[in-house]
Amino acid sequence: MYLSHLSLNEFRNYKHLNLSLGPGLFLFYGDNAQGKTNLLEAVSVLATATSFHAASDREVVNWNAPEHVARLEGTVKRREDTVQIEIALFDPLVGAEAATLHRTTPAGFELPANTPRKRMKVNGIPRKTVDLIGQMKVVLFSPTDLHLVDGAPDERRRFLDRALCQVQPRYCQALVKYRKVVTQRAALLKRIRDYQEDPRLQDYLDEQLTMLATLIMYERQRMVSMLNQQANTMQATISGGREHLQIVYRPSFTFDETGNTIEAEQHYRAQLRQMRKREIQQGVCLLGPHRDELEFLVNGVSMLTYGSRGQQRTVALSAKLAELAYMHTCTGDEPVLLLDDVFSELDAQRRTFLQQQVLQHEQVLLTTTDIESFPAEMVKQTHLFHVVAGALIGA
Repeated sequence: MYLSHLSLNEFRNYKHLNLSLGPGLFLFYGDNAQGKTNLLEAVSVLATATSFHAASDREVVNWNAPEHVARLEGTVKRREDTVQIEIALFDPLVGAEAATLHRTTPAGFELPANTPRKRMKVNGIPRKTVDLIGQMKVVLFSPTDLHLVDGAPDERRRFLDRALCQVQPRYCQALVKYRKVVTQRAALLKRIRDYQEDPRLQDYLDEQLTMLATLIMYERQRMVSMLNQQANTMQATISGGREHLQIVYRPSFTFDETGNTIEAEQHYRAQLRQMRKREIQQGVCLLGPHRDELEFLVNGVSMLTYGSRGQQRTVALSAKLAELAYMHTCTGDEPVLLLDDVFSELDAQRRTFLQQQVLQHEQVLLTTTDIESFPAEMVKQTHLFHVVAGALIGA
């Protein structure tokens, strides 16, 4: 799989961009704040409909966009077909401004007044977010991913969810529904605590929670099992055979990994009943995938507690490359690999390993501020672009 063409209009600092791509390594270099990360962000948005770099969609719309809308288009060559992806992201407006935007928005991306949101198409047909995710698959490795091991637990859950949502539409749908149920259930718990609702109303939401939670749990467990097959090999290679990596999935409730989903649901229901009084007192959901954890063990030792900075970064690198292999195995299409200035964060040994890896993948988009740090023989095999103020200059 590879992105053969990328078109941006009013996306971040890219007023207009038409970029032809193909298989191989593409290196985008330049000073800071010129638009290198923005370029990878746009590719990621086409794949996942969300930004890894923005808190809300409105942040990616160019401040001076005359229509207050950013447009992205991508042509993706897959193993068996070609797909065209289009996304329009609207800056929230109100009143007369929204009405004006409604009149000036091009056909096919109509925006109801006072209802700004994104519009998506796949092969010219309007689609929802869950239908767009996975049409193009990407694996992103950025400096923040180097904190996968020592960062917050939600980062590790997001690591699993980003990959699973791209390869399994059913998982993505279940995750969206699960998050809604958790929000609804938390609100109900607070009303029950304040004697505003009948506690028996919780039974229905508990059943919904049970069904969705067990599905999510088993898919995460299956992914971690597959990750371990590749991650340990990566870790051993980088460390010269001295280190062995094991990724351990730790759900927030106990279950028998060898059992079936029916038994898992029964265990989950029982534990929910045991936690009911405490959950009502606190007004939050205490058991479920939203509280799961991942633990990274090197030679049996937890890297969160005892890992050196170098070990933690090696584990993060091994895990991300294992993620790419996992997605390739599941779909038959190798994801596009996005590397956002990570080489500058790695020491010489890990940098050399990653440089060797990128040349083996179908398409890699890489950014850097220091092109001189790359070996000359590697640079000769790349497509070079100098990024200056939202414009690309082919080298």
